[in-house]
Amino acid sequence: MAATVDCSALSVLHVLFVLVLLFTTCARAQKEQKLGSIKFSGPDVNSEESESLHMPDYLKCDACRIIAYKFTETLEKVTKKKTKALSESEIIDTFEEVCEGSWDDYGIKEVDGLKRLSGPGLETKDVPGVMQGGGKWPFRLKEMCFNYVGNEGEEELYGIFKSKMTLEKFLCKEKNGPCHPKNKKVKKVEEEKEEL
Repeated sequence: MAATVDCSALSVLHVLFVLVLLFTTCARAQKEQKLGSIKFSGPDVNSEESESLHMPDYLKCDACRIIAYKFTETLEKVTKKKTKALSESEIIDTFEEVCEGSWDDYGIKEVDGLKRLSGPGLETKDVPGVMQGGGKWPFRLKEMCFNYVGNEGEEELYGIFKSKMTLEKFLCKEKNGPCHPKNKKVKKVEEEKEEL
């Protein structure tokens, strides 16, 4: 019976020793390392971003790229099922489907000190951060989508899709596009804070 008591006493002491050793090791590691933390907050939204019905100029490049992505994605799905070119009515229906579709996956996010749109089709989607979506963003993207279709025409856009030029390059990066270096605008978060 005495041997059993000694073993249990040793087990308790052994567990206490391991816990003390673990605690001191963790405390020492915390002192030696500067443990960082990540803080996420939504972007500060100004009145233009929250109230205007139109896409702010500094977000038009991202918006154009989103729209070109959605056009391309939908056209690839539709034409994959077809063995011949789309008819005029199929082309019109396809572009209308894109513009009338959901834009709820998109919003504004602060990325590397810049205000950017984020969502499928943009590299900003994978950047950690808080995206402020909803509100007027879906309406603005839908409006821009219909403007591109109205300005360029469904058949012209379909022709570009079938050509070697991408819709993103045609709509966004050519000399009149919002992503062309002469036209591209950005808005740094720091500049906006200075304006206040």
